[in-house]
Amino acid sequence: MFKQAFKSIGHAFDGIVDLIKQENNAKIHLISTILVIFVGIKLDFIALEWVWISLAIAGVWVMELINTAIERITDLVSPGENPMAKKIKDYAAGAVLVMAIWAVFIFALIAVPHLWVWLTFSR
Repeated sequence: MFKQAFKSIGHAFDGIVDLIKQENNAKIHLISTILVIFVGIKLDFIALEWVWISLAIAGVWVMELINTAIERITDLVSPGENPMAKKIKDYAAGAVLVMAIWAVFIFALIAVPHLWVWLTFSR
């Protein structure tokens, strides 16, 4: 039972690593994730703020993984030019964009007050 669970987890990690290697947007998400974590540590986010930040980060990664899976399946079943395939890919990419915009909003909502305090009282 545990052997199968570890094997499944290994496949999941393979998918994440492959996503980062193959998709430019995933590389941008990785850099953004590292930057957000760095800023959060520097600005001393509290636990509840980290909950929201981690949910936003996870949401973007999940949507990117789902988007890529949908794109790959679409390419597999419809390798040529197809207007419906384009719409399917556009919808999936739109979901990532919506999540990324929400994540930026959450980050700004949390970070801007911390940044304001840091800039005001660091003199």
